[in-house]
Amino acid sequence: MGGGCERGNHYTVGVVVHRYLSHRISNLLLHMMMMIQRPLLLVMLVSASTNLTNSQGNMPPPGKTDEPLGTVLHQILDSNKDTQVTMAEVSQQLSILDHLVNQAAIAGGDEGKTNPKYQANKAMLEGIRSASPTLFALLDSNSDEKLTIQEMEYVTKFEQSLNKDGGMKNLLRDVFAVLDVDKDDRLSSDELFRASQDDKVISDVTVLFHKLFPLRDTATDLEVFVRKAVDFIGGKGAIEKASVEKGMKWIDEDDDGYISRKEVGKAYNSAGNQFMSISNTIKIMGPLFGMMGGAGGMGESGGPGGFKMDL
Repeated sequence: MGGGCERGNHYTVGVVVHRYLSHRISNLLLHMMMMIQRPLLLVMLVSASTNLTNSQGNMPPPGKTDEPLGTVLHQILDSNKDTQVTMAEVSQQLSILDHLVNQAAIAGGDEGKTNPKYQANKAMLEGIRSASPTLFALLDSNSDEKLTIQEMEYVTKFEQSLNKDGGMKNLLRDVFAVLDVDKDDRLSSDELFRASQDDKVISDVTVLFHKLFPLRDTATDLEVFVRKAVDFIGGKGAIEKASVEKGMKWIDEDDDGYISRKEVGKAYNSAGNQFMSISNTIKIMGPLFGMMGGAGGMGESGGPGGFKMDL
């Protein structure tokens, strides 16, 4: 694929997204992580779209906007400029991006579609496409199937939560503590499986999440959404211990059968840096493509991220 894209980062996130979906959110911690990373998927979609068009059309990047991230994303996704984003408009962006990824592969000749980087981008796109309806529904606080600028503010709040004292670090620490029943500073498959079956644990985690991201009027309302999302993604009653063990492997870096605080912190440091870098790209390129009706485009991602979290 053309341009100066930091494909290594895109490949890493693509693999993570693919594993999220293939393991079907097999336990509460992994579901919590997916909820927290879903804004990253939306940001990746728009960043990839704007970057591809920039690299193919050789357009000079405009200056970085001071608009909040959620506002910029809304401007890009709102292709008909009626001040509301529909799922159809999101799907349109995904189709544009899919077309551009395929065109880039064709331009690469016979080896284009066998290139690991092309396959990684396709896996990333598949992950975004699969997660986008749930992300859309999560942001759609009044369930009218349209996203306003106000509802998109939660993407901005997510970005702000990654800053020092922004709240994300404390949220993850608190969730980890709730799940770590034996208080040994690591999570076993038994603890994660029990948590996925425990109504009180699910409620406690939802309350913590709602304090930082009040996406519904009450924590109880958000819990209803969380349970429906888990059932939809993983299948109602389908969680088994074997799927929990499989699902935790992408975080269990040393493969010792446990998830440590350090491993969780490392996973989120990587995701946080990726989010900050892509967010910077969107704020640079977004206003131009917002004026163009959200046409898609993949070039060089923005400056270095400043995300660091120690659990």
